[in-house]
Amino acid sequence: MHKLVLSLETFRDAKKKLSLKPMTKTSTNCLFNTWRISRWPLIVLLMVCGLWVVDGRASDAQSELFKQAWGAAGKGDQDTFRRLKGNLASYPLYPYLQYEDFRERRAAVDTVEMADFLETYKDWAFSPALKMAWLRTLADKKRWVDLVRYSEGVTDTRLQCQRVRARIILKQTEGVLAEAQKLWAVGESQPDECDPVFAWLIKRGGVTEALAWQRIRLVMRANNRSLASYLSRYVPRQQRSWIEDWQRLSRGGFSRLEQMRKWPDNEITRSIAAVSLERLARDDAKKAAEKFKKLDGHFNWGEDKRANLLRDIALYSAVALEDGTIENMEKVPPLYRDSQLLEWWARFLLSRQDWAGLLRVISQFPEDTKNDDRWRYWLTQAGIRSGQLDVSSGQLAALADKAGYYGFLAADELGLAYNICPVSADLSQAEIDKLAAREDFQRALELRKVNLDNWAAAEWSLATARLAPNDLKTAAALAQREGWDDRVIFALGNSGDLRLYEWRFPLTWQSEIERESSKYQLDPEWVYGTIRSESAMQETARSSANAIGLMQVTPATARRVAKRHQLPWRGIAQLKSAEGNIPVGTAYMRDLLEDFNDNPVLVSGAYNAGPNAVSRWLKTRPLNEAAIWVETLPYFETRDYIPRVLAFTTIYDWRLGGQVKRISARMPHIESGKIGVNGSADVVCRDST
Repeated sequence: MHKLVLSLETFRDAKKKLSLKPMTKTSTNCLFNTWRISRWPLIVLLMVCGLWVVDGRASDAQSELFKQAWGAAGKGDQDTFRRLKGNLASYPLYPYLQYEDFRERRAAVDTVEMADFLETYKDWAFSPALKMAWLRTLADKKRWVDLVRYSEGVTDTRLQCQRVRARIILKQTEGVLAEAQKLWAVGESQPDECDPVFAWLIKRGGVTEALAWQRIRLVMRANNRSLASYLSRYVPRQQRSWIEDWQRLSRGGFSRLEQMRKWPDNEITRSIAAVSLERLARDDAKKAAEKFKKLDGHFNWGEDKRANLLRDIALYSAVALEDGTIENMEKVPPLYRDSQLLEWWARFLLSRQDWAGLLRVISQFPEDTKNDDRWRYWLTQAGIRSGQLDVSSGQLAALADKAGYYGFLAADELGLAYNICPVSADLSQAEIDKLAAREDFQRALELRKVNLDNWAAAEWSLATARLAPNDLKTAAALAQREGWDDRVIFALGNSGDLRLYEWRFPLTWQSEIERESSKYQLDPEWVYGTIRSESAMQETARSSANAIGLMQVTPATARRVAKRHQLPWRGIAQLKSAEGNIPVGTAYMRDLLEDFNDNPVLVSGAYNAGPNAVSRWLKTRPLNEAAIWVETLPYFETRDYIPRVLAFTTIYDWRLGGQVKRISARMPHIESGKIGVNGSADVVCRDST
């Protein structure tokens, strides 16, 4: 007992120093009983008995215990998990342990208990995934009453079908017919869970002729011949030959669409002909224009359908940079010339360097599109190069005040210094602390502390989504204080304040980047610009294409590059750290430089879209000025990506403190490889507002 008295005296002293929460009878009993059984040190006693909250924050000991519990759950060690979980009831992330517990045994959890838990924590990041898993379990267990009660508003197709099935079984069929028809009438095969619903729908005559043709048209638009063949059973026998004829035309690449002139002109045949022309236009706009001309006199499309067909042909003609593009564009009624069509008309004219035509088309843009920096630049270029605008007019100089891709290009043309005006955050620690004290931000930071990075990012995103735009700068300041670069970047981007360059373009991993850049003879600022564009400095980023880490390298590419350069390869986990990712990513950039004539524009394009895509574009796009070539690329993502990398590279040039290379110096002519503007640029602040 003497040892316990000393321990409790020590505890009281620690309580005063650490601002621990007051001892209760329960916590005192916990201390005595746990000490008597285990003889653990005081810090462990405090941790186990829930006496660990210091100044409102979780202690390291508490976080460590959570990590042990979470790790035990991941290994399937439920005994250890439940024992540790029971000692973490006052920990801020305790609901995450409840989530993991409920997810593991969701089939056995009391329905009301689960529903209450989901309602209580509906604003937490884990809630949607847990609810989805639980509802699927209810469906698998055929707990129809519970499924219907708690699944209202689900968007997952499998669950939607299971919910409708449950309502049918429970004879709650008001409105079910319309829901079942909506689920059936899609352009693809639906999950197996929908089969009972569709059987019920068919048995009750819910698949009408009109509904069948609605789905067949969607299937044809997706060019799914096998599903179209299956669906033909739901239309009258005399109409099935049209589906068979369409399948033959589809197998032939729609190259003989003029055969449709033998078809009668009715709503169904017109829709099949229109869908076929739409499909053909995507692959061969020139041929689609020819077929349309032959069918136009036969089918009475109606004004709207005819105009939209002409628009599709003109759009895909421009994307392919085909010779007949201008003629196709002029056939589209002005009312149907939307922003997308006009922009591609402009790109076609840009590819031909038809500056007077470009000037006319950009002038037709909607004001918000016309005022975008991209089109301000090309409108000015069109005016200057067509002789209708003098370089000294001031329009190019106004654009040169922008610290971005088009602003840097304009500055290069005028020989001006780059205008970069950094600002400071001007936030007090009290403001940052106030935000950090919010429960949603607390749990995001605590999740990061225990290395649950994906959950941490998810909670942070939810927390910042609740903020007013003016408060996002404070969130960025909090993230910056925590060394959480990617959250800083996202918060500032959403706030609209882009002048906090020190925060938006951090110099994290500088030694690693400079070492690997030197090894592969790369500009470190270019590597930084690539990382900043690829992952926003998020070390564990993962894309839908399974590109991983800072430099967003796929495992297949990493494996190949590592083998070629005799680099260590330890599997996917290697890509989730800067130490493992940067060597592979920089080696890959060196490989691409060798493949694409040391042209950074082509390399960035290949890094984003793949080497095969760039090789294809080099054969199908005019080999002229780099800026023109980039603007005419068919992938919108790559069209934006290359300028972003170049602009970020320029800013990192400035951030690293050396001479700032002009952006044009990294943009050699696609065919000749010559640099139009070389040298370095001074950096000034002409406008700090």
